[in-house]
Amino acid sequence: MAKMTETIIVARAEPGLLAHFPDLVRLKNGRLLAVYREGVGHVRSDGRIRVVDSDDDGTTWSEARTVADGKFDDRDPKIVELADGTVLVNFFVLDWDAEGGHASLGTYVSRSGDGGRTWSEPRAVGLDWAVSHGAAVQVSGGDVLLPLYGTPPGGHREQALVVRSTDGGHSWLADEAVVMAADDEIDFQEPTLTVIGAEIVALIRTISGYAYLSRSHDGGRSWSRPKRTDMPASSHHALPLADGSVLVTYGDLTPRFSRHRDTVGRIVTDPGGSWDGYPDVPVYDSGHHDQANPSSAEIAPGRFLTLGFDVPQATVVGIVTSAVHYRQAP
Repeated sequence: MAKMTETIIVARAEPGLLAHFPDLVRLKNGRLLAVYREGVGHVRSDGRIRVVDSDDDGTTWSEARTVADGKFDDRDPKIVELADGTVLVNFFVLDWDAEGGHASLGTYVSRSGDGGRTWSEPRAVGLDWAVSHGAAVQVSGGDVLLPLYGTPPGGHREQALVVRSTDGGHSWLADEAVVMAADDEIDFQEPTLTVIGAEIVALIRTISGYAYLSRSHDGGRSWSRPKRTDMPASSHHALPLADGSVLVTYGDLTPRFSRHRDTVGRIVTDPGGSWDGYPDVPVYDSGHHDQANPSSAEIAPGRFLTLGFDVPQATVVGIVTSAVHYRQAP
């Protein structure tokens, strides 16, 4: 297998803090924006949302700026650029108690009209019990969809759902949320959305150890019955590529490449068909059990930057790969 390129330091947490959960987008003007959470630990600590940018395809990065830093734990930020150039960052908020338990305070969205240099005050999406993991997507006609998950009041399993905005992410139709995946025996978690032509594909983490996949052909108003994939995925990301394929990167829950939840990737060349059967290739292993949460951008045709985090070094890291890496099984 071809060798991966050298790891890039994208951001370094301030002393005494750690960097977690990065997300990455390439803007229409070519700049890269990366967001991440900065806090004392993965859980049981308050966190804030930070952003950095790069004008040279990820070789060098700006100093970090703060998107949101509320009273409680702001975590798991995701980022998207809309057609009009507005940038949205969604994240969720937890209130930790002294014993380490927590209460969900819901999902929030901040907006930027200047390419991520300044940010609005976060606004609540409207479902306190539902949190986000995937970025919002804009569909044909201009509506914006945001994937969420959680256990509804009175329920006993987590379900995946999607809420819609008809005004560019200023407000969300929380009362009209559409369930993408729900089952009496399965918790559906951390859904992501990928727009492929007229189709939207939801990839959803589950307690079964394998991601499930669901599709919508009507702009997210209805969804196919979710089907299990062969990807032992957590904290996954799916990136549509210039050639029509999709780069999927995820935290691998199996020990096939390492004893840790390392990041692996595959290129799905026919995303309209099954996403199964493609070779998985190791992308990054920090050597620490707390890692993955990858996110990727195509920095040139067939050339990709995938972000992860490194707890021992308290950094967000970037790994550059090319399409040839994913055509060769290790």
